[in-house]
Amino acid sequence: MDVHLTIDVPDAVATQPAADLAQRARTLLIIDEVRAGRLTRSKAARALGTTLDAFLLLASKHGIDAMEQDADDLRRELADVARLGY
Repeated sequence: MDVHLTIDVPDAVATQPAADLAQRARTLLIIDEVRAGRLTRSKAARALGTTLDAFLLLASKHGIDAMEQDADDLRRELADVARLGY
């Protein structure tokens, strides 16, 4: 189910085409939902009609890592990889 919103746009950006502004607003809303943990990266990609790879590249430009992993998790995984000889 899609929700349609009407927003007031400041004059400073109102000179841009409405379709461009709508796409930017949609993209930023979805990125914010991923950042807040309310939407997965794969669902975000689907919502934007793009591939996961393309979404991950876009999200990285907005400070969202491709993976949700802290440094300790990464160290453990690298130790496992080394132990297994990969």
